[in-house]
Amino acid sequence: MNKIQGGCHCGHVSWEFELPVKTVVKCHCNNCRKLQGSDYSSWIVVPKSQFKVNSGREEISTYHFSEVSQKYFCANCGSTVYGINGKHFPTDFMVPLGEVDNYSEDLAPKIQVYSKDKAEWVHIHDDEPVVS
Repeated sequence: MNKIQGGCHCGHVSWEFELPVKTVVKCHCNNCRKLQGSDYSSWIVVPKSQFKVNSGREEISTYHFSEVSQKYFCANCGSTVYGINGKHFPTDFMVPLGEVDNYSEDLAPKIQVYSKDKAEWVHIHDDEPVVS
């Protein structure tokens, strides 16, 4: 199996997981845009059993943005380490694609969600199906 590694911007938190993952999602919802500070976010859906924090666990803080969803981030630099989407993927970690150190074709986005909420300048890619 291939290991994917990554971590936060300042380097205090590092993590890894093994392929395959469940999916890779481009999300256009308002929560993702606010939480990531971008016009959309890309998340790798990783089963919790495949994800391991290698260093910096004590640096991870939590923000509960709904009754069932949380964002875990580095308290030093603010980078999202992973999240839990309790509505759609309650048994998985949502890992930000932008934190990956060793990209792989296996991590190309597979679906787009909440496209009705997308910023008007964002174009939907035909090779990434829209799921309602």
